[in-house]
Order: sequence, then C-alpha cells, then structure tokens
Amino acid sequence: MRGDAVMRAWRSRGQHIFGHRHKVDTVILSTIICEIAGGLTTPYTPLLYGDHPLMVYVCAEMDKKTKGAWILSQSKSLDLVTGEGAARLENISYSGKIGRLYNLIRRNMPDAISPTINKDAVLRACQLNGIDRSTRETGLKILKDMGRIDVSGDGSVCVLGANSTAVLEVTAEIFASSSPTTDEEAVLELSNKVSERPVARIEAEEYIGDSFKIRKDSLSNLVDLCKLSAIIDEEKDRDKSILFNSNTFRDGSYARKTYLIIQGLPKSDAATLSEIQERLAKEGALHESTVEDVIGADLFRRLLSVGFFDRLEVSNSDESVGYITSPNDFQRFGRPFEEDPIDDAKALLASLTYGRTRSTYLRGSITMPDALLSALIDGREIGKNGVKAIGEDYHELEARQVVKVTKRSNDRYTMKLLKKDVGELALSIIRGTGAAQGALLLGGVAASGFRGPHDVRTSIRPKNTANDKKFVAEALDRLRSEG
Repeated sequence: MRGDAVMRAWRSRGQHIFGHRHKVDTVILSTIICEIAGGLTTPYTPLLYGDHPLMVYVCAEMDKKTKGAWILSQSKSLDLVTGEGAARLENISYSGKIGRLYNLIRRNMPDAISPTINKDAVLRACQLNGIDRSTRETGLKILKDMGRIDVSGDGSVCVLGANSTAVLEVTAEIFASSSPTTDEEAVLELSNKVSERPVARIEAEEYIGDSFKIRKDSLSNLVDLCKLSAIIDEEKDRDKSILFNSNTFRDGSYARKTYLIIQGLPKSDAATLSEIQERLAKEGALHESTVEDVIGADLFRRLLSVGFFDRLEVSNSDESVGYITSPNDFQRFGRPFEEDPIDDAKALLASLTYGRTRSTYLRGSITMPDALLSALIDGREIGKNGVKAIGEDYHELEARQVVKVTKRSNDRYTMKLLKKDVGELALSIIRGTGAAQGALLLGGVAASGFRGPHDVRTSIRPKNTANDKKFVAEALDRLRSEG
C-alpha cells in the first residue's frame, strides 16, 4: 500500500494529514498514524525520518464553537473588502454579520431570562456596528426561524436566553446552511491551522489544495486574498515565507510558545522579557511605556508584530494610549480566542481600567473594580443617583451592547451590564491578576474609543524595519519547526 493511499484512508475517517514530501514507506507512515490515533504521538509534533524532519499535521473536523469564532472574527476583516475578493468569501461575511447581530441583541442577565429590546434600540445598535438594513432584516428572520428570538408586530425583539457559546454555535450553523464554498471552508481551516503553528506558505498551499481539492492556480490567489483582508499574515526573509495570524499565541499553548521565543533571544533580552512576563502574571496589565522601557523599543515592536503581546488601546479627543496584556489572559474554559472573539471583554476591561486610573473624583472614578464588576454581574444598576463619567466613558460598551447607560438627570447617569458572561470573563482577569490596576496615562478627558489587539498589530506590521522582519521570520520559524 503506497503512502498516499494511507493518507487517503486516513482522510476518509474525517482527518487530514500532510507534511514535507519525503519518501516514507508504508510501515513508517502507518506507524505514525497509529501512534497519533492512539495518543502516543501528539498532533503537530515533528518526527524524524532518517535525518529529515517529517512534519505531520492531523486535525479532526472543526467543532461549531471554533468555527463560529473564526467566522465572527473574519467577517469583521471582510467588512473592508470589496469586489471579487468579497464575493469569493461572501458566506463568511454574511453568516458572521448575522452572528454579530445576534451577539449585539443577546442579553445574559440574572434578572431577565428573555428580555425584550425595542425596535429603535435594535436599529441603533446595528447602525453603530456596521450591520446594514438588509443584514438586519434577514438576520432577524433567520434567528426567529431558528427559535433564538421572537419578533413582535411593533418590531421589538425578545431574545430567548443566550450566552457567548450560543452565538458561536448559531454563527457556525448559519454558515453551514449557506452552502459555503470549498474556498471558504479552506480559509477557515487554514486560519485555525496557522494559529496553532505558523506554517510555511508552500506547505499551507499543499495542505488546502490536497484537503479541499483546490486547483494549484487558485491556491496562491486565495492565500493572497487572506493577506489582503488581514485574515492571515505572511512574513518573508530570504528563502522563508511563513504564514501566521493574530491568534498564534491565543490557542492555549502560550507557555510552550513563550519558551521557544525566549530561547531564541540574547541572554539580556531573555532576562528582561522574563521580568515583564513575571510582572504581567502579577499585575495582569502594564502601561506600554513600562514594557517598552524594560525590554527596549525594538524588541517591544517586534513582539507586538508577531502577536506575543496584546496591546489594548483606549482613546479620547486628545490622545490614544495603550496597555499590554498577555494573549493568554482572556479565557476561563478553553482557547482564549473562542472566549472573546470580538473583543467585548477586552473593551470592558479597557474602559474600567481608564475609570480606575484616570477619571477624576468629580467626574466619578472607580476605586474598587472587583466590587464594581461583581455588582454589575449580579444584575445591579450602578451609579446610585447618577455619575457624570458613566455617561461619557462607556460609549464603546454601549455601542457593543455590553452595558446599558440610563440618564437620570442633566449630566448624571447609571449603568447596567447586559452580558453577564462578558463581565465574568473580565472579572476572572481582575481577580486572578489585578489587570484593572494597570496604569493608563490618559488625561482627564472622557474615553471615547477602543482598538483591539488585532487592529493594533496589523497597523504596526507595515512599519516593520528589515531587522524587525528578520526577527519575526526567525521567531515564526522556531514556532513552526519546534512548536
């Protein structure tokens, strides 16, 4: 039995295997497959065949939660893509937008199992988040037909209980019912693959070509489309061309990948990076200037480029300032990417950090973030008789439908949490590491904007110097070969 026949047999069981094209006899290949199936060899482990590394990659069918997270994330990137590229991945964009609509209108509150949202509130939420009329009307009908919401005659919407997991699963179900193309399935699989381990472009094209029967002349265009839409990133250095994305350090294997990065650094850089890692473990978040001062501007920029740190940016009318967290922080039960795929918890944490560190007493400052979040999670409306800062600092969270802000008098407001699970994720970070005590050095002006780590990283990449690119390529190569 030839090696390619063995691989076909393995694929027929719902699995995929690919690697460097070395000649491997049937006994060796069969042994590798049996060891992986029996748990003796873990997937993504480099194996030696003679003097050659045999890279074996195995993946089962992607589950709904993972696929839904990718669709949500990628649909946001595709919002900026038009023309032929948008048409080629239109089902990802379509199902992702409806998933984002569902996430906007869902409520997860202890005192309201199936809350009702009036028509105007639904309309405004969609307008603030780029959900057009066609998507809104179609999406509400689909969600109603799925039994996820009720829509009354006056246009108000009753959400029939939902959490973040439900959003991911519904998004994946809508995608599956939309007759997705082979290209779209390949893009989702490739995105998931490169988040687990950076992949040489030639291997990636070989993999999706073999797995999804895509013609060779279409493969390069498909990968280029992923790069154009920022779904996937590519770094080249001499003979290396490696694909990765913003979730390379967000797959639950952060400690192992950190070790590989530190191994490739000079001793002095390794020591300062270890110092920052220890401080992040204790404090949860550090102002970016603190990190840059300790490890140096060059290393800081390069680690941001490869996705080693998350930089969360809060802005007001005067400036934009960021603080650094670990990509591994935003999780409670599994992969960080699946816990917070569209950055709701990150936006909540960033807003509370601003309120904790920079808001003045007269505007209303946060002195006990743990107690505040606990009260919000319990369903309480915070602000007592009204606080001015609540009406000024939480516009981003209002737009995301994470909180509801109510005006009580001329310049006094109260606030209530609409998504308990988002608050619980933020609280787990605060209690575990004290992230809300990180220093955000904004002035006393109201916070008005937020940028998540993916947008920040992709804006930094075009500014990389030749030495930056060399560092990124070598770091990714270590993760690819040894991760």
